[in-house]
Amino acid sequence: MGTRLLRRFRSPVLGALALVLVAGFWADPAGAAPEQEPGVTLRVFDVQVPLSEICTLKPAQTPNVDKLMSTINWTSTADFGFDNYFVSQVLGNITTTQAGSYTFRLSSDDGSKLSIDNTVVINHDGLHGATPPKEGTVTLTAGLHPLRIDHFERDGGQQITLEWKTPGSSSFVIVPNSALSTDAGVVRVTAPGRKECEGVTDSPGDGLPLTGVHPGYTLTNLRPTGFQPKVTGMDWLADGRLVISTWGGSDQSGTSQDGEVWIMGNTGGTTGPGNVTTKKIAGGLKEPMGLKVVDGVVYVSEKQRLTRLVDTTGDEVADQLQTVATWPYGGNFHEFAFGLLYQDGFFYLNLSVSINSGGATTNPQPAVNRGSTLKVNKDTGAVSYVAGGLRTPHGIGWGPEGGIFVTDNQGGWLPSSKLVHIKQGRFFNHYTNPAGPFDANPVTPPVLWMPQNEIANSPSTPMYLTSGRYAGQFVIGDVTYGGLQRANVEKVNGEYQGALFRLTQGLEAGVSEVNVGPDGAIYVGGLGAGGNWGQTGKLSYGLQKLTPNSTNAFEMLAMRATTAGFEVEYTQPVSAETAANLAAHYKIKQWRYQATSSYGGPKIDEETLTVTSATLSADGKKVTLAVNGRKAGHVVYLRSPRPFTSTTGQSLWSTEAWYTLNAIPGVTPPPTGGTNLALNKPATADSSCSATEGPAKAVNGSVAGGNGDKWCSKGTSKYLQVDLGASHAVNRVVVKHAGAGGENTAWNTRDFTVASSADGTTWTTRATVTGNTASTTTHDVTAPGTRYVRLAITAPSSTTDPAARIYELEVYASTGGGSGSITGVGGKCLDVDNAGTADGTKVQLWTCNGTNAQTWSRVGDTYRALGKCLDVDNAGTADGTKVQLWTCNGTGSQVWQPQADGSIRNPQSGKALEAAGAGTADGTQIQIGTYAGGAHQKWVVTGG
Repeated sequence: MGTRLLRRFRSPVLGALALVLVAGFWADPAGAAPEQEPGVTLRVFDVQVPLSEICTLKPAQTPNVDKLMSTINWTSTADFGFDNYFVSQVLGNITTTQAGSYTFRLSSDDGSKLSIDNTVVINHDGLHGATPPKEGTVTLTAGLHPLRIDHFERDGGQQITLEWKTPGSSSFVIVPNSALSTDAGVVRVTAPGRKECEGVTDSPGDGLPLTGVHPGYTLTNLRPTGFQPKVTGMDWLADGRLVISTWGGSDQSGTSQDGEVWIMGNTGGTTGPGNVTTKKIAGGLKEPMGLKVVDGVVYVSEKQRLTRLVDTTGDEVADQLQTVATWPYGGNFHEFAFGLLYQDGFFYLNLSVSINSGGATTNPQPAVNRGSTLKVNKDTGAVSYVAGGLRTPHGIGWGPEGGIFVTDNQGGWLPSSKLVHIKQGRFFNHYTNPAGPFDANPVTPPVLWMPQNEIANSPSTPMYLTSGRYAGQFVIGDVTYGGLQRANVEKVNGEYQGALFRLTQGLEAGVSEVNVGPDGAIYVGGLGAGGNWGQTGKLSYGLQKLTPNSTNAFEMLAMRATTAGFEVEYTQPVSAETAANLAAHYKIKQWRYQATSSYGGPKIDEETLTVTSATLSADGKKVTLAVNGRKAGHVVYLRSPRPFTSTTGQSLWSTEAWYTLNAIPGVTPPPTGGTNLALNKPATADSSCSATEGPAKAVNGSVAGGNGDKWCSKGTSKYLQVDLGASHAVNRVVVKHAGAGGENTAWNTRDFTVASSADGTTWTTRATVTGNTASTTTHDVTAPGTRYVRLAITAPSSTTDPAARIYELEVYASTGGGSGSITGVGGKCLDVDNAGTADGTKVQLWTCNGTNAQTWSRVGDTYRALGKCLDVDNAGTADGTKVQLWTCNGTGSQVWQPQADGSIRNPQSGKALEAAGAGTADGTQIQIGTYAGGAHQKWVVTGG
């Protein structure tokens, strides 16, 4: 669900200069102003372009800076967080103790605008310094008045200072802290990366979110007067009546227990609020987030349990709330149990993790194994874990081939929201402490990245449509971005990927639940909790349906990857006017994301691609695009700005698509690493240009911190070196040069070598590069036993500039996926005794026989056989501690690193894998011991 921001300004910028809101400047459509604290809120947005006047930011963008400030008098980079190319907003209230005429004085560098009570008092826009200031006078009553300042900074200093002259006063003073207030106790969420202003040609559906209802649907309201459900689950009884659950929670609660279940009649077919009936059948539920009807019985997923509603009297009202199953729960406000699917005797749902104020993942987690998809036996209540590495997996639904698909919301380890395909054992990159059940598994990429603030913010239910014009596609709700998005997916190299489109807005609330009713309509349930969990200007509750009608809107129906580009399919033939210069109508960019523990993340390696040709099909409905330079593992953004019309004269309903290109059809995927081994590891260098541009900046996992977020050297022998802390079989090194950080691409490192070492003394050159111009270079290497990696630079740029600039040095090792034998002394194999799978089963030496008991897979830093991990007994460190088979648990007892000397070490103990007593007989126990170079301590790993 993302994380809650200031309640009064769910979206950082609204409308034309964001100066008018529904029902008052600050008001939530359904509630009064919240509790206040002294000061104002300062939000800063890093737009990274030079502005000449205040711009209107695109809606629903998370700020780079969000903080409480005592007064409005800021003049430094430390105040704003940036030194140039930013937009800032000051949000709060001003309290006057007497009625009368107030004169305000606004000093700013560059432009600014002061509004009080929705009215512009001072317009000080444009490029200028802090002097002279500008004044404005307004008559105010005694009491609280909404205040807002919009501001931008181009370059050459930054400032916002607000002074006033109260009635009867003859001099200006800084508006005091005692007169300023803003929302109290809010979670201030920020996200890195570039933010965007609206363009002069942007319009709803063409560079901006849609605002209206899709013409192919008829919207029907389903709430009787006074009924205000915050819908979190929905399903139907056999007689066609709708059953819904309501949240009953509150902002940052964790203790709320006001969830309810209602039966609603007459929602199907042609109906309206006056026809719909309501009947409450349960209450006192702990923030339920999923509901399913099975054999006429209603089940709900509360925060801590799966609950069966039992009616013993025949009036449909639950007389008992029976616990079917429980799961780990630590009492955090964010520990939801999202969704509820059912099939063949089992329920499926998602657990979200605990987070702190500000959105960071709680460390350590108060409860284990959160961030997982669960499978629950309906009859016994037995719980098993299906997949992990999730953060806020709000939505769960069925998809193609009967698969389970889940939406997850941006946060730690999630640079953007995404849709993932759940399969047993999969891990989706959100790490926790303690480790989850699948944290040691390779990372599975998403089916769809859902670029934050562009087409998603807090995605909810993915509903797979099986009939109608969009059969075989998902519609996906969003609590904060609002409306419904649409996705078509396709299989490439055996895995799903695809495109995301805007479908509709114009609903009464942000969408938390989506389902298809017996009448074929799409039902949408609304929810809002203030902050960043609710759509700006909308209600915090809602229930509506979208019924397909006969209107055929002109839009992109599907986007599919081809070997040379993409095929875009439309719902109507493209007009002759558009077809006349077809290739010129497409604008394409691509970028990738990199997960870190930080909240969210920027687009990385963003670049513009060129459509070299566009071929129209005979029926005029498909366009085949040839696009050079596509890269697997990237998001490709396509826009066809209006005018772009069909043969009926209609313009495109929405002009944009976001395609997640995990793999290119017909192209063998490149080798992939898992975790960046160099991240935050000790780094050294020959020298640094300044104390703020040291080698640590090149291994911090970020290129988004401006031109100071790099290692820089002007030394005569330029090198950057990282200590990985343990030995790894390195297979890939990625270097991010000046252009990756936004600097002049002519400063990209021209000539350099990449070398590896086991001891930091003896080096082996693994890659030699000359004449490079790329901003990011990837070097596939074979470097077993690597602990140290060194980048040596001989020509720092393609100009005369003497400085080397490295924004990031990344190192990856093989994460396996293959399998094979591990052969030791006497030619014998590492073997699981009698192919047993019980925890504690002996691992021994045995004559090689090619059975599964001797087949080991390399997964992350573990070795696995028969579904379990090679493990040091009881985390022991003493020589002779036995090695056994054990359930994989992500601990140091199961980490093994092959060395260049042929040994396999356990870093936690510092000991080597060995055959006890240097024995070679079948059945010899495997243990750990101090490495002495003996044959019984050397191994040959094949396949895995």
